[in-house]
Amino acid sequence: MGVILTEEQLREKLKYWVKILRLQDWIIEVKIARGKDMLENASACVNWTLSKKMASIKVLDPIDYPDDVMGERDMENDLVHELLHLHLAPINDYFNNNNDFYNTFEEQAIESITSGLIAVVRK
Repeated sequence: MGVILTEEQLREKLKYWVKILRLQDWIIEVKIARGKDMLENASACVNWTLSKKMASIKVLDPIDYPDDVMGERDMENDLVHELLHLHLAPINDYFNNNNDFYNTFEEQAIESITSGLIAVVRK
């Protein structure tokens, strides 16, 4: 089934990863959300206000995991992925989140970095 966490466990992981990723100057909340409250096919999402360095992360409730997902779900991986977006938020905002090339490259880079970080921490 993968790494499934409660909302409390997710908040503990948030504290840990905020330190590791040096995001202590941000105010970040995380919660588990139902699929209907998220973008279609998203396992997690982040919204931020860069000027205030505030962010809200939603991680998909396991109840709404699709049956045809490749690989196991990992809520910690989803959390780290969304946190890494905050480091790139100024660039993302510059492109006005409206550049498909940039968005693709950002997602690919963040996915690779996330996998590497998770692998090192779990070793």
